[in-house]
Amino acid sequence: MGIDIYMRWSLMTEADISAQYQGFDVTIGCVGYLREAYHGEPYATRELVPEAFDAGEPVNIPAATLRERLPKVMSTAMHRERQVYKNGDVNEDSPIVQSFVEFVTLAEKLEAKGHTILVEASY
Repeated sequence: MGIDIYMRWSLMTEADISAQYQGFDVTIGCVGYLREAYHGEPYATRELVPEAFDAGEPVNIPAATLRERLPKVMSTAMHRERQVYKNGDVNEDSPIVQSFVEFVTLAEKLEAKGHTILVEASY
């Protein structure tokens, strides 16, 4: 079990949706999907998109808000890797951390193209 975060946007294609279903891959933020397992706190996903947890349905979170939260989220993701998974080699360039960066970057690109962004938390 775990936390799944899905980004949805206007004019999303079947290929876009399909790309998000990759067997709970924690490194595919670039397609609008984030994953954290329930192995212990802290949870970076809850810091990045708290509204998605509170709403219980897809909610619009502006990309600028996601970008503003990103430094703390990255720090939390690294702390989680060290604390929960005993991964002392994690840094800002690690795939799990970059997945959050790529998720936010995708939101920015999509918004710049005029798409409406919705974020859904499944947990």
